[in-house]
Amino acid sequence: MKAKKLMASVLCASMLLSLGGCALFDKDDEGVLAAVTDYAEAVKKGKVSKIADLLYEGNDLEDDIEAYIAGSTVETPDGYADVVSAIADTISYEIDEESVESSKKNKEGSVAITWTIVDYDSIYETVIEDDGNLEAFIDALSDNGADTMEISQTLDLVYENDTWLIDDSKLKDLYEVYDFYTAALSFVFIPPLTDYIDYTIWYYSDDSVYENYSQIELDIVTFQAGEDVPFEFTYEYYRDGELIFTSDVCEDQCHWIEAYYGPNYDSAAQVNEMGYLVPGQYRCVMYDLAGHVLADSTCTVEVSEVATADVSMVDYIEWYYSDDGVYENYSQIELDIIPTSEGQSVVWTFYYEYYIDGELVYVSDSCSDQGYWIEAYYGHNYDSEAQTTPEGYLIPGEYTCIIYDLSGNILAQDTCTVEVN
Repeated sequence: MKAKKLMASVLCASMLLSLGGCALFDKDDEGVLAAVTDYAEAVKKGKVSKIADLLYEGNDLEDDIEAYIAGSTVETPDGYADVVSAIADTISYEIDEESVESSKKNKEGSVAITWTIVDYDSIYETVIEDDGNLEAFIDALSDNGADTMEISQTLDLVYENDTWLIDDSKLKDLYEVYDFYTAALSFVFIPPLTDYIDYTIWYYSDDSVYENYSQIELDIVTFQAGEDVPFEFTYEYYRDGELIFTSDVCEDQCHWIEAYYGPNYDSAAQVNEMGYLVPGQYRCVMYDLAGHVLADSTCTVEVSEVATADVSMVDYIEWYYSDDGVYENYSQIELDIIPTSEGQSVVWTFYYEYYIDGELVYVSDSCSDQGYWIEAYYGHNYDSEAQTTPEGYLIPGEYTCIIYDLSGNILAQDTCTVEVN
């Protein structure tokens, strides 16, 4: 009886040893940890070919990784390479050895890893707020006391040809760590445009006062050294302290950097029945793209009664750009009223007709104009049915333009000749 029990005990021990041995040989935690350590070191050092070697099907991903860390296919900002290099130098990692799982039989493994990297977004915001430049940003990124952030991941692995490889076919985990290569594309430092500004002026105003105007304009006037410097900016207009307009990003480069306001720029601009801006204190603030104030000035808009434009205010008329009333190979023609000095200060409201060889071909909508030229255009841009040659020129003929006030009184009338050769 005792002999049977002994044999049974030996048999059970043998079975347990056999089962335990299978489990023992199936696990390969050390191999998983070694593969993840190699991969983490390659990521930290930015060795793309090594990263690709350690990725499952990595040969197909190497070009994608190269393009990503080069800033993709877009134009990179100044200092991009120095910025991403400074950030990459701060990468560190910690592998949680207690989290490792592995099975050669199932050809899979996993382990948790925590990456630590400098908090580049918050540092950029701080440097910008302090009016810092690119060099200041790089110094701040490299500071030993700089703020950092953590990225926690669980890396999956595949056992292939007796080798553990990181399974990241869409590069999601890698790009989460390398996100700074994309973020750095928006790290832009605006040059100090204020260094090129001489003074500001309210264009066409009488000492910052506009009387009966449909449009106002604050201009930055640059020093000569600033005339070749591109200005990128936005601006705001306030009326009596209330924000009424915010521009899109504007680009300008010359002696005059212009910020306009009126119905042509703001469809919600308030005007009276004559088309003049309503009275008030109009303030314009111009900013560079970093939010620095380039100009801040206020003008006064006034409205007073003015005479109605009539034929007595016509000094003379002319066919603009013509050769003594003859247009040769033109796609557009234009009869202009040149007002008297009195007529230049009023708003002209009118409509006009165009005839070709005595036949009416076009009647305009109601028009409003002011200044030295009161213009009546004709061409395909104004009349979609305008007849043109295959080359786009107006067909030849005698073109007559009659300009009327809104009561139907003739303000101007003349005929030009259009020729095509």
